[in-house]
Amino acid sequence: MTTESIVKYFLLLQLMIVVITLLAPNFLKLDERYLGGSTQTYVENPVLYSRGNFDGLHYTSISSIGYVYPQQAFFPLYPLVIRYLKPVFRDAYLTGTILSLGAYLLAQYFFVKLLRLDFDSQLAKTILLSLILFPTSFFFSFVYTEGIFFLFLVLSFFCARKGQWWLAGLFGALASATRVVGLFLIPALIIEAYIQKKLTKTAVVSILLISLGTLSYMYYLNTTQGDPLAFFHAQKDFGQGRSESLVLFPQVVWRYAKMVATVDRGNPIYPTIILELIASLVFAALTAISLFKTRLSYAVFGLLAFLTPTLTGSFTSMPRYVLICFSSFIALGVLFDSHKRLKIIYIGLCAILSFVLLTMFVRGFWVA
Repeated sequence: MTTESIVKYFLLLQLMIVVITLLAPNFLKLDERYLGGSTQTYVENPVLYSRGNFDGLHYTSISSIGYVYPQQAFFPLYPLVIRYLKPVFRDAYLTGTILSLGAYLLAQYFFVKLLRLDFDSQLAKTILLSLILFPTSFFFSFVYTEGIFFLFLVLSFFCARKGQWWLAGLFGALASATRVVGLFLIPALIIEAYIQKKLTKTAVVSILLISLGTLSYMYYLNTTQGDPLAFFHAQKDFGQGRSESLVLFPQVVWRYAKMVATVDRGNPIYPTIILELIASLVFAALTAISLFKTRLSYAVFGLLAFLTPTLTGSFTSMPRYVLICFSSFIALGVLFDSHKRLKIIYIGLCAILSFVLLTMFVRGFWVA
């Protein structure tokens, strides 16, 4: 798969996002509560400011004025980079968008390079398409951490596969300063080093450096909040029904099954409940399949990254969180390689859901 093909797919996806954003007012009224920027700036330029809806508000705010409780739930690297780049682009939303777009394009390039270590060009293309066509993939290029985190994640694995352990640790540390699940690169890369029979002192020390990203943020939180786990404790203030006690996956499935049966179907949240449940069940299956169909280090990271949000007793945002579980998309691509009809069905469903979910999101409705 050529670099030109990667850029072509990237540009086509961005064109699709722009077209749907411009068409969206014909299908949904505007919910003004969580729009990027102000209502006025959004109306003047929805193509830009819709990319900062919901969490984008927090990242741009942190980049401008620092943390205000409960924004400690958002890790610091992404808004910190926005802060330093903002003088160049003058607008926090434009800066965040450009940062995400650039990171996402690079992530696609290195993801294909990582895939080509194990698969031929055609299968690598199928796997990449299964990821970029996924209905919530637009978050990669919005004012969210998905794009930059995926870049650091892929680079860390790629450097590890090449035996460049210090670089793998550096990119892993950047990942863990972006999202807490970056810490799961530690067990994943320990396994990778073992597979390569390179579990040396240098490799282990390099891999353990990954923890510095999260530990640095915890030190900052302890200094400013007196609570090194403030990023976790602040979650309850976002009203997503998350528990601070451990809740097992089957319990969450049962909870959602009851909600499906009892919540009024006219309630705007009902489709989201269905989406969260289906996405979680599908990726639970793909995560299990990935343990047999992909490299063990990839699968272990995917398993831990998938399960961790569910342990809070909620599938909230799971349709977005699964984007970084690239082992599941590898498993999906492998399945498509032997089941062509399944691939066609997937593309059709993704096209429909992408239109619906992106339309909802850019008009200010919660998706993930």
